Amino acid sequence: MSIVLMFVCLIIAFLVNFTRKTRNRRFYQLLEQFPTHPSYYPLIGNAQLLAGSLEGVLEKVEKIMKPYDRLVYWLGPLPVLVLKKFDDISAILNQSVDREDIDIMKEWLGTGILNAKYEEWKKSRRVLSPAFSSDMLPKYAQVFDKNASKLIDKLRNIADNDEQTDVLDWIRNANLDSIVENSMGMSIESCGKAGENFCYSIMEAMKQGTKRIQYPWLIPHYIYMVYAKLTGKMKNIEHLQYLPTKILKDKMKNNRVPQDENNPNHNGIVVDSTKTIIDLLIKKSPTESGFDEMRMRDELLLMTIGGVETTALTVSSLMLMLAINQDIQQKAYEEVTQLTTNQEGLTEDHSTTDFKYLEQCIKETLRMFSPIMVTSRRTHKEIVLKDNKVVPANMFVATLIHLANYDADLYENPDKWDPEHFSEQAVEKRPKNSQLSFGYGSRSCIGAKYAMMSIKTLIIHIIRNYHLSTSLKEFTKENLKTDLCIRSKIGYPIKLTSR
Repeated sequence: MSIVLMFVCLIIAFLVNFTRKTRNRRFYQLLEQFPTHPSYYPLIGNAQLLAGSLEGVLEKVEKIMKPYDRLVYWLGPLPVLVLKKFDDISAILNQSVDREDIDIMKEWLGTGILNAKYEEWKKSRRVLSPAFSSDMLPKYAQVFDKNASKLIDKLRNIADNDEQTDVLDWIRNANLDSIVENSMGMSIESCGKAGENFCYSIMEAMKQGTKRIQYPWLIPHYIYMVYAKLTGKMKNIEHLQYLPTKILKDKMKNNRVPQDENNPNHNGIVVDSTKTIIDLLIKKSPTESGFDEMRMRDELLLMTIGGVETTALTVSSLMLMLAINQDIQQKAYEEVTQLTTNQEGLTEDHSTTDFKYLEQCIKETLRMFSPIMVTSRRTHKEIVLKDNKVVPANMFVATLIHLANYDADLYENPDKWDPEHFSEQAVEKRPKNSQLSFGYGSRSCIGAKYAMMSIKTLIIHIIRNYHLSTSLKEFTKENLKTDLCIRSKIGYPIKLTSR
């Protein structure tokens, strides 16, 4: 019976595939220009290549892509064009503005600026752009500075004891405090149990996103929702969405007043001053069709989750590399002490943009240990690549940022962490914006300046107050794993000594 069932499934798969290719002949003709991985099986495609433990996904991806610059990878019945060269990636990201229809995080994060379709993305961009303007960034800087100072005090509990500590949790919590305060106007500590649940669910969301890439049968929405209920993940989804929903409702309620002719406002909502992202959303949303409470909640979730883990991982990686490379740490420390007057960190005379060498260290860390492995697009038209190969319209394209950042054609000795990769002379030799950690094109990260300010503020306070050391002799891409974000397999073990 089982053999008959298997035979029937294979016949069905063959007929479906034949019909699809007949109806989309141009699409599949163009697809033949690109190599396909030979380990292809009916129904599952190449999915078996990434199955198994999350620990080895990065190594598997690098091994799969080693012979190829471009590869058609079959995610079940769906063909995915995978790219790792900057010229190809920039062509796709410049000319394709739509995300892929398959959204593996929608159940967790809803729909916001990161994963919205093009027309909805334009709405989000209009509403959120003022949140990252030159007027707003100084307000955020005050919060970053305050929470960085708090972190310095907390780190005194683990400093000067001759023991190494994995610093990621410390950095993540400080960063989460800043982002929640800047986005929602509250400290995470004041949120009690809801705040704890929110923090834990952020990590679960990332693990689940990677799981769905590894096991494509979990991609369909209804199948995943059944899985989430059976495994208890629905509770995590509820915890993740509860906090921004509650804060948003409370904020809107507190800012709602009766409408009258002497008090013009939008839908009865008045915001006297815009200090946080939630203030701006409440102020702007009535002027943008479809920007209801749920949409605002989704934007808050994406702003929070998009910044918390990526920034924490970057700061932790940078601390580890400074601890390994003592000469570079000393050079960065000397720059910091020259531009700050005391151990509290920044002064009014200097902004984070003044720390040029430290910025080189950050950019090199983002290159080698970019928290984001891949970004995706759905092409809306045929796109001609540099060698005249044509990417078909309606193609799902995955751009491997992590591998592009190790391209030997762009970086001399790419496996070595070296801030001189981002000296003025080195940058001039490369194509503009070839470091892809914040994306490329019109849909690049809207909060790039915000993120750099957050990273710089934290690291300025840390190295101004503590000398960093570690027992590790090196830290390379072989030490990395991914669960939607790229992170260390071995943690971030650092010893802090008070200066």
